[in-house]
Amino acid sequence: MRTGRVFAIMLLGIAAPVIASRAARADAPPDNRRTISVSGQGEVTASPDLAIVAVAVETTGQKAADAVTENAKLTTKVTKALKAFIGKDDKLTTTRYALEPRYDPGKRGEPGEPRIIGYIVRNEVQVETRTIDGLGALIDAGISAGANRVSSMEFTLSTRNEQLRAALEKAGAEARAQAESVATALGVKLKSVLSATTSAPPIVVPRRYPSYGVAAMEARAPTPIEPGTVSVSATLQVTYEIE
Repeated sequence: MRTGRVFAIMLLGIAAPVIASRAARADAPPDNRRTISVSGQGEVTASPDLAIVAVAVETTGQKAADAVTENAKLTTKVTKALKAFIGKDDKLTTTRYALEPRYDPGKRGEPGEPRIIGYIVRNEVQVETRTIDGLGALIDAGISAGANRVSSMEFTLSTRNEQLRAALEKAGAEARAQAESVATALGVKLKSVLSATTSAPPIVVPRRYPSYGVAAMEARAPTPIEPGTVSVSATLQVTYEIE
């Protein structure tokens, strides 16, 4: 685990010729307290409990109707095979459907518009499943049923409250350590916390994997899947009063 450090230090009212008095600022508190402001970051890792994988069926035909019909047959088989592997709380949705013409590129420099020589249909189905251990078998089942592309795959957390709290605690400890270091360097003492805010909602960073085409998925050996870990990060901005 690595914790990034971002310093945003503000020492006001000590050296009047160099640093302007806080009283001169529009947002200054009425008692002219001197402050140090820091920004701490915290990050924790956790084992994912949710996998999101998208598989697609891609078909071609000289006529649009032929490509559509073939794709519909295969996609129905793929959907049925995937549903057999997911639980009652899992989700299966169609996320993309496209029908596009295929063109004959022709000879370089040849005048005229490209000629349509066929059509291609892509139908993508996305699965959100909590059965991480069975993800490899799920992908294999989809491919065996007719899917010829794994468009995307990622691992994340279905709930993250516990990880968010831990990340915020680390961010707070980091902010305190930064403030203490600055105070020591300047020969001042920290007093109470005047304000503490998060600059943005803490973020879960999922583990993503690239898409796989037909050639990459034609091996019939079982597909091994290692989910690894995901990261949850938080940033906390704290302003301390100093003596």
